[in-house]
Amino acid sequence: MKLEQKIPPVAVFLLSAFFMVVTTKVARNVSVEYQYKFETLILFLLLGVGIAVIGVVSFKKHKTSVHPIKTERVVSLVTSGVYQYSRNPMYLGMLLCLVGIGLYTANPVNVVFILLFVWYMNKYQIIPEEAFLTDKFGASYTEYRKTVRRWL
Repeated sequence: MKLEQKIPPVAVFLLSAFFMVVTTKVARNVSVEYQYKFETLILFLLLGVGIAVIGVVSFKKHKTSVHPIKTERVVSLVTSGVYQYSRNPMYLGMLLCLVGIGLYTANPVNVVFILLFVWYMNKYQIIPEEAFLTDKFGASYTEYRKTVRRWL
């Protein structure tokens, strides 16, 4: 079964970040000033990248594909480690990075791009992946979905 993916997740993340930066440059007068912007950015980037990398490492450890299009390479259901807390830690990591960028730019308009990222990922990436995983792993995946949330 092939997923009908429109845009790869990393591209969706990069586009969202790009639009956030452009919006901040275009609408400078909307930004809010506060202390520790840089520190907040670093914290969220470290958390986001860390969680995403742990997700990738878990997939590699279980010898299954991290590539969202190559479903024929999916050989095991990963439910341990970070996957005990989030069914999508790689996407969660991207989201945390976008939140960090949003807080750093301090432009309330950028919340729109964060929400669009979540909407797009749910509709065009995660829901089709869940259907694929339900078909592939049946009751095991259905049980996993009952105990672990989609994002966090």
